[in-house]
Amino acid sequence: MRFSFFIALILTLSLAGVQWYQTTKYICPIPIEYRLGVIDKSFDFSADEARLAIEAAERVWEDAIGADIFSYNEQADFVINFVFDDRQATADAQTTDRQRLDTIAEQNEQFRQEIASLQASYEAEQVEFDAQRQVYEADLEEYNTRVTQINDRGGAGPAIFAELESERSRLDATSNRLRAEADDLSNLAQQLNTLSSEGNQLIESYNREVQAYNRQYGESHEFTQGDYRGGEINVYKFSNDAELVSVVAHEFGHALGIDHVEEPDALMYYLLNGQLSQTVELAPSDIAAYQTTCKDQDLGGKIRSVIRHVTSLI
Repeated sequence: MRFSFFIALILTLSLAGVQWYQTTKYICPIPIEYRLGVIDKSFDFSADEARLAIEAAERVWEDAIGADIFSYNEQADFVINFVFDDRQATADAQTTDRQRLDTIAEQNEQFRQEIASLQASYEAEQVEFDAQRQVYEADLEEYNTRVTQINDRGGAGPAIFAELESERSRLDATSNRLRAEADDLSNLAQQLNTLSSEGNQLIESYNREVQAYNRQYGESHEFTQGDYRGGEINVYKFSNDAELVSVVAHEFGHALGIDHVEEPDALMYYLLNGQLSQTVELAPSDIAAYQTTCKDQDLGGKIRSVIRHVTSLI
């Protein structure tokens, strides 16, 4: 009777232990061995590029913690997959739209510089024209004054008359030239007004497109670029290297058993936002979460570590 009770107790405790381990085995199961799984062919992304990004995500944790937490193993059960869906399709569309807007911005800037250059030429020519007109008007006034004085004295002799005719011809030529230059300046001013109006329309059109772009892509969304599912990480969307490293490193944190933290700039924050504008690194709250989950493990954590080591040898 006692022996049967003892066997039943052992079985009960064993089943409870197995259930306990199954429900807690994903709490900081370091070292975590992983391998690269499936890369959807819709990604323009090679296996080597994926490995480099994943290794960079490893270093985000290991450099901050100062320990080897992850290791690549082609035989590992833990896999990292790249799954293409509408999130990446949207990211690709965003990249295309951003590149198009960047091209428009460059074209607008070139157009603005052309207008600025033309405006500078117009202003320089206007200054030169005004100076020449002032000289002409002074010469014309001097000529008219002299003619009046000569007429008042009874007229000019042949030599003086010839001199006055020469001066009049010169003044007439200068007047005609200034009139032509005035017409050119007027045409240039009209051209500048037309180009400036066109430039304003281009800027207004560009600003409307930027606003539409910001409405479509500018909002922060919950961290859905990837997920962790117990035995695998799935990456669904990334627009650049920094975002990919952030996504994998974030899901590595979940693989360690770490939940989301409250610090907005932290890697383990539930939104992916400010991390993309800087080098991907752990925030103090990320490190504190690791310390709580992994470094300061209780007896249960040590037991799980022993079980994992024993099962890896079987």
